Amino acid sequence: MQLYMSPLKRIPMLDTARFFGMILVYYGHIIERIMYLENPVAAAQYKFIYSFHMPFFFLLAGFTLDPDKMVVPIGKFFKKIAASRLVPYFFFTLLLLLASLIFPGHFVVVDLSNASGYLKGIIATLTGFPIFNIPLWFMACLVSVEILHFCVGRFLTSPFRIFAAIMGFYVGGYALTSTIQFIPGPNFWLVHEALVVYAFYLIGVFFRRNGILLGSQPRWRLLLATVVCAGIVCVTYDMNTGPFRFFNAVVIVLSSHGNMVLFPLTAVAGSLMILLLARSVGTNKYVMFMGENALILFCLNGVFYHFFNGPFAAWFVARFPGHWLAVTSAGILFTIVSLLCCIPCIIAFNTFFPQLVGKPRVQGPVLPRLIR
Repeated sequence: MQLYMSPLKRIPMLDTARFFGMILVYYGHIIERIMYLENPVAAAQYKFIYSFHMPFFFLLAGFTLDPDKMVVPIGKFFKKIAASRLVPYFFFTLLLLLASLIFPGHFVVVDLSNASGYLKGIIATLTGFPIFNIPLWFMACLVSVEILHFCVGRFLTSPFRIFAAIMGFYVGGYALTSTIQFIPGPNFWLVHEALVVYAFYLIGVFFRRNGILLGSQPRWRLLLATVVCAGIVCVTYDMNTGPFRFFNAVVIVLSSHGNMVLFPLTAVAGSLMILLLARSVGTNKYVMFMGENALILFCLNGVFYHFFNGPFAAWFVARFPGHWLAVTSAGILFTIVSLLCCIPCIIAFNTFFPQLVGKPRVQGPVLPRLIR
């Protein structure tokens, strides 16, 4: 089995961190379904993971930003956004929409037992809330964040301006989303939440501009810093008691942040924990392969989220005790199996349809490159 690896020079730490983040996404979503069945252990783990894992991805997106992306013509910028973000967003949403016509699944917000439900789901997807592939809300929000940064980022030429923008967008976005409930409700490409998470994106931009974590460091120092950050998360995540929406946890897609200070404190500490751990473990071609294809993993997670996580959670709860070891073991095993199942799909997509899965510059074999 041949692994697709980009010919472009990449930063191993960032690909490793992406994969660690994807492990948390897959694990968090199966734990979420066990939590729905009133398991307190799963609820505690859910709150822990969700306190930082999605802010991490926005911070990482800022960290990986190509500085040249800020100086391209506006037409070229939007063409790249469409090719690298919107094409996979709609492609994988369409795949799951078609799957929902054949297989029963778990779909929130709309009733897919009739044509009216599908119409509502399609309209929601077109306005940035992907009913048929819920994990892709991140990509919808990232589109809004990247457009926002294209407009604002060129003016953030100093650390002072970056930190002022971080504070301004976070406080303003937090106040807006605390006052108005956008989901369920009025929503357009999660612009409301983009104001909040743009703060984490800018932290990533600051890290990249200043080479933070990219220089040589003794492994013991990196591991010690990882432990310190993990300790901060463990101490602070449960101190955040809300106010939340729907769940007793931070849920970015619902603009459920909780405490104004504890939320970013835990989120940044958890993000640093993942980055430091990734920097500590060195390089591994299989881990980097999975990290390089994190976009495909995000999109494929919808398959498990909508069709497999619920039946597995129900099967587990009916047959096994709900204590910590059993829940954790079940989550880990199901996560491993899910990620292994994705590997043949990743290879197939990269081989035949790379243009549809976030690699728009690749030529053929079925489709031409989308951008040059």
